[in-house]
Amino acid sequence: MFGSPAATGRDSRGSSNFMRSTIVRTAVGAAFVASLVTACDSAGTASSGPDLSSSGGTATSSGAPGQLDSDAAQQVGTTIEQALQRAPITFTPEKAELTEQARQTLGEIAKALQGNAVKISVSTHAGYPDDEKAKALSEKRAEAITTALEGLGVTGERVARDATGNEKAQGDQALDTQISVAK
Repeated sequence: MFGSPAATGRDSRGSSNFMRSTIVRTAVGAAFVASLVTACDSAGTASSGPDLSSSGGTATSSGAPGQLDSDAAQQVGTTIEQALQRAPITFTPEKAELTEQARQTLGEIAKALQGNAVKISVSTHAGYPDDEKAKALSEKRAEAITTALEGLGVTGERVARDATGNEKAQGDQALDTQISVAK
């Protein structure tokens, strides 16, 4: 036989040892590469895209980077809508202090913003007839929200503030805050 141990001059133990050695080297090499990939991803130095696992999504290597950004923005937008439906961020008339309920809602939003680069827009209002007072209070409300989000790990440059004063909302509607994914 052409491939028999007698024809090649090797006994069956030598061939088995060679195969075992090859398999071991291959397994060790694969384990080494896997450990490097894991170390790089956990350090954030070689990750090719946003980590969406913290918000319940999954990143796939088949999607383009723009698609991953779009998916993250859609997930964040959905989370914001659901959080605001459960517990809207409202202010007491003539005040800029956040309620505990508002802080909890902002906590949900901050969590949705982890692991991605999505930016949000915050629109605050104040229903004073006096334009200057309304604008000043609206700005204080926007600042209170931004400060709370920064305390939760969301950098200020990711939050666009639109303090409208009494331009877009009056009465009870001026107490409500709108938050959305920035365009």
